[in-house]
Amino acid sequence: MPKISLYKNMAAHLRFDVSVEWLLLFEDIEKLKFLNRCVRRGDRFVLTSEEYKAYIVRFYHDDQFNSAYGGWLKSGKDKWKRPTIDHINPRANGGCNMLNNLQFLTWFENRAKCDMTQKEWDVVKHNIKDYLI
Repeated sequence: MPKISLYKNMAAHLRFDVSVEWLLLFEDIEKLKFLNRCVRRGDRFVLTSEEYKAYIVRFYHDDQFNSAYGGWLKSGKDKWKRPTIDHINPRANGGCNMLNNLQFLTWFENRAKCDMTQKEWDVVKHNIKDYLI
C-alpha cells in the first residue's frame, strides 16, 4: 500500500480533526500509529483535536519516548519494554492528564513506579540495588 494511503486511512479513522497534510509532517507512520494507540483506548484520555496535536508533536520528538520506543523495537517488541504513558505526579496523588504531567516509561518501569512521584521513583532507581536480593 502506498505510504500516502496509510496516512489517508489514518486521518479517516481518527476521532480527531487532523488533516492528511498535518499527519504527513511525521515521517514514521508506525511511530505515529503507536502514539495514537496509546491515547485512544477507553476513556482514560479525553482529548480535543488541539490537545491530540500537541500530544503528537511533544512525544513524536521526545528523547525519552524515542529511547523507550527504539529499545522496544530493538528487543523484538518485548512486552516488558513496551513504552507506556506514565503520570509524573500519579493520578492517585492528585496528578492530572495534562501534557506536562505525562511521560513515557517502559511497561516494566511504569508498573514498578506505581503511585510514586517522579522524585520518589528517582530515589528508588538510584538505590535499586538496595531493594534487590
